[in-house]
Amino acid sequence: MLQAATAQTGHAPPAGLAEVAGLVHECWARPQPGPDRPLPVVVLLGRPGSGKTYALDHFEAVTEGAPVARIDLAAAAEQRPHEVALHLAFLLARKHRGSKPLRFPRLLLGLLAVQPQLSLTDRTQATRELRRALRQARNRGTAADAGEGIAGLVETLGLSPVPGIDLILGVLLRGFEYMPASTFLNRALASYGSSGPASALEELVELNRRNRTGIDADRDFVDRRLCLAFLDDLTAVYHRTRRAHNSLALLDDIDRNHGATRFLALLLALRTERARAEVYDPLLIVATSSTTQAVPGPCDGGPDDPHTVHPADASYASWRAGAGTPLYDWWYPLRLRDLDEVEVALEASRFESAAARRTGRPESGVLPRSTPLVHRLTYGHPWSVAQLHGAVGRLLEHSPEDDLHGLLDTPVEEPGAAGPGAARGRQLAAAVRDHLLAGLTAGQRTAATRIAAARTPKAAVNAGLLNGQPENARDTVMRELRTRLWLSSPVPEDANTRGGRGPSGYLRSWSGHPGSAETPDTTYDGRPVLHPWLRLLLLDELSGPPTGTEEEWRSIHSTLADWHDRHGQPLDCLYHRLAVNRLDEVVRRFATGLTAPDLRPWLRELYHVTAAPVYRAQLSDAPPTRRSGELAREHAPEAYEDRSLGRPLAELCAALWLAGDPRNRLPPGNPELNYKISAMFRQLAMAADADADTLLDEAARFSD
Repeated sequence: MLQAATAQTGHAPPAGLAEVAGLVHECWARPQPGPDRPLPVVVLLGRPGSGKTYALDHFEAVTEGAPVARIDLAAAAEQRPHEVALHLAFLLARKHRGSKPLRFPRLLLGLLAVQPQLSLTDRTQATRELRRALRQARNRGTAADAGEGIAGLVETLGLSPVPGIDLILGVLLRGFEYMPASTFLNRALASYGSSGPASALEELVELNRRNRTGIDADRDFVDRRLCLAFLDDLTAVYHRTRRAHNSLALLDDIDRNHGATRFLALLLALRTERARAEVYDPLLIVATSSTTQAVPGPCDGGPDDPHTVHPADASYASWRAGAGTPLYDWWYPLRLRDLDEVEVALEASRFESAAARRTGRPESGVLPRSTPLVHRLTYGHPWSVAQLHGAVGRLLEHSPEDDLHGLLDTPVEEPGAAGPGAARGRQLAAAVRDHLLAGLTAGQRTAATRIAAARTPKAAVNAGLLNGQPENARDTVMRELRTRLWLSSPVPEDANTRGGRGPSGYLRSWSGHPGSAETPDTTYDGRPVLHPWLRLLLLDELSGPPTGTEEEWRSIHSTLADWHDRHGQPLDCLYHRLAVNRLDEVVRRFATGLTAPDLRPWLRELYHVTAAPVYRAQLSDAPPTRRSGELAREHAPEAYEDRSLGRPLAELCAALWLAGDPRNRLPPGNPELNYKISAMFRQLAMAADADADTLLDEAARFSD
């Protein structure tokens, strides 16, 4: 079984994929004894870099020796459904260590019958020519004569360069070399026709005719019949021999090959028909897709899409419970999750250990200590975590241990670079952006950058930020972001998101609802937002050269502030005014609320407003504590003169604002800004009339 194979081979599931591996193991194993059972098409949905291909690598490694077929559909030519079935049959029929190879006589007979050079006219002639084709297929020296169509098909599939036809027929015929042609035909013909060999041959003649008409309906008929033969072969071989595992098909990037989606649609239609008679095939399909478009049905890619499943909730029993009866909903789409902080730390240790073995230098332990920064930057996006671990290692070769301010500006190692000195290319942020946004047009990418300026995509669209963009980009960018799974649930704003300690989301236990007197803003409506990592990268592009300018930054955030002000959303208005340095307005707003008997709503609003994005020029190598004082003095001068209330509040707002960007929370394990924030909360507690205790508790979250 998959878990046993993992233990024997030492292959542990990649980080964040243990739950997915458990589901695949559960479906791959065959209950003994017992009848065949329906199997899902497990689709791993994830953004670029979410670990889909690594998952297939793992399954391929731990199932070595069992019937497994893997196809990279992004690199494969588009194929007809029966050609995909042939590709899978070829891979499943190979010799696998520890298991008896699978046989596909029905599929092979159908393929021989549809070759264009066979002149099937009547039953006698049909039998004669099929036997001759079979004998030719067995003769390795003249295998190509069995059908030029199969030879061309092999070349299209890329199964074997020279000689392709010899290899594929040799594999599919293995085990039948010494069987009389009549015996082989009788066994294979049992899958065709309904009243004996005569009607079976008539069906093969009809297949040959339809395959040559060039009519779409006839091509679909041939595809359907040959795919059914593929399923019949699989079912028959499992009924003849007792096997511990189902066959496993690993299909990578089904959304990038239309032929693959056509094959899956046909296969599942056949499964549905067979399920009425309680006949099930032993083929478990695990596919990957970077969008939801490859999965039929209502999946929309949103963070709360009820039709996608979180890996922690996935099991065979839950799939069966949700499947329709008697027609099964065969699809089981799982949305891959990001890594948690513990998993990021484990990946850091593995990365550093591998680097130490490669270079011969001892492990420093720096990468695991950088986990708070790496996790808060990427929010656990697996591929990005690996990229940042590499960047931290390169940066620390030339900088002090905790000087990671320029992390996103480190150069990326270019392919073929001859050593560390040659690793000078684009900046990391630009390289990661290009990878994550691959597939978007230039217009869609520009529109996505403007959307990132708003707290929610809804606000960006309604405020008119896309009005000046090309029509196609404006109309499609949100659909692309959603189907590419870049929309996420809002991140709770509290001390935890600024480098403080304690639980996350503790301030969201409010009793009101959007628009109520307690929460006059739409701050807590739970609408989807851009994934925080992608948003940070897009904001970085918007606020920095060569594409971003301060003038554009101010224009966009002023537009958003005015729109929120007109619609009675003061907190979001202040959020965008703070983004353009209107710190004085923020301080005035929060100075009036310190007399409230319960300061938890005040804290929620404070964290919400000070989550405003920081213009890139505000990020510098100066200590963040000194920078917060400079911002308070420069942008809230009147409050700064009031040492008892105004100055600590102004410096608190500035410090929380800076701490919203993870690059300001350094050193990673004990952020310097925490001391400033804690001290300012304690000073404000001395000025609070009724609820100093809440402020002192908040100060403790930023203390050791």
